[in-house]
Parts: sequence; structure tokens; C-alpha cells
Amino acid sequence: MKTLYSQKIFPVILDHVMQFDSLMAARKKLLTDVAGDVVEVGFGTGLNLPFYGEGVLSLTAVDPNPGMNRLAEPRIAQAKFPVMHRQLSAEKMPFETDSVDAVVSTWTLCSIPDVNAALAEMRRILKPTGSLYLVEHGLSPNRQLAKWQNRLTPVQKVVADGCHLNRDIKKIVEEAGFEWVQCEHFNAQKLPNIFSWMTLGHAKK
Repeated sequence: MKTLYSQKIFPVILDHVMQFDSLMAARKKLLTDVAGDVVEVGFGTGLNLPFYGEGVLSLTAVDPNPGMNRLAEPRIAQAKFPVMHRQLSAEKMPFETDSVDAVVSTWTLCSIPDVNAALAEMRRILKPTGSLYLVEHGLSPNRQLAKWQNRLTPVQKVVADGCHLNRDIKKIVEEAGFEWVQCEHFNAQKLPNIFSWMTLGHAKK
């Protein structure tokens, strides 16, 4: 039953929810300047593809959920650059050290079981001059709201395929050894408050 939900039902729900205007605008802002050979962690249904700029040479799309593939295939077919789709966990990726120009993660760090291991892998595969580009929802600075995020995270993990409401994204990226080049926060419009606090930016290895 869990597999049926996570691979058949949840991808359809996610594809719809992640097309809200405020989220699509965040994708555009984040991805325009991404260039070179790119690994996108948590590729999902491929909603980022139209927002990559002309500087992208290739994209390796990483996602552990085979249920996302069906919805992603039509978007991959229309991509302006080669896309290789790999069913993998971000916590252990078979890519060479110092081999990619950019790693992209959009609304993915929330759901990776061992997020510290995943960030270590992202840092490992990046070239010395490479960057991590990310946008993610996370722990609100509002204490009352943060309490509710902590309370509801166990439920959220069940209904949203492992998603945590209460991760401090800026902090965990820094603790992984990345240095922020640009980082901003915003509240995404038309989302419930427990989901709306966003971190967007890019960080150097």
C-alpha cells in the first residue's frame, strides 16, 4: 500500500502542488544562471527543465522514486540539452569526485532521510569551482509556527513521502561545509504557513 501511494498517487499530487505560481517563479530565479554539466538531485517530475539557461551542457537527473519517471518523460523529451535519468539516492551517488559544475536541489532536502550524507555527496562531486543551487521550505523563524512544524512533521513524513517540515536549511548547508554566495528567505504565496518559509540561493564548495 505504501509503495502504491508513493509511486502512483503521490507523484501526481506533487506535480500539481509544485506548479503554484510562487514556486515556479522561484525556479526561474534560481536556475537562469546554472551552467555546465549539472546534477539535479530530486528531479521529480521534471518541472525545472524549462527554466535552465542556454549555458547548461548536460543534466543528470537523480531521483529514487520510479513513480516520478512517467510524469517526467514528456518534459525530458522536450529538453534543450541531453538529460540522463538515474534512479538513485542522493546519499550515495556513483559520480566521480570533483566532476560536475553545479548541483541543483529544489524542494528535495526536506525529504532525504540522511540529509547530511546527501549534502556531503553533493559537495564531493562538485568541482572546486562548482556551486550548489537550491530552494527549499523549512523551519520558520516564528517560534509558534516552528512548534507546529515540529509537531506535524511525523504526520507529514507519512503523507508526503518523507518530507520534513522542520529542517533548518541554511544551517544544515553551512554545517555541510558550503559557503553561501547568495541566500535569501521568503514566504511563498498561497501555501499554508507551515510550508511557506523558503530558503533560496547558491553556495560554493
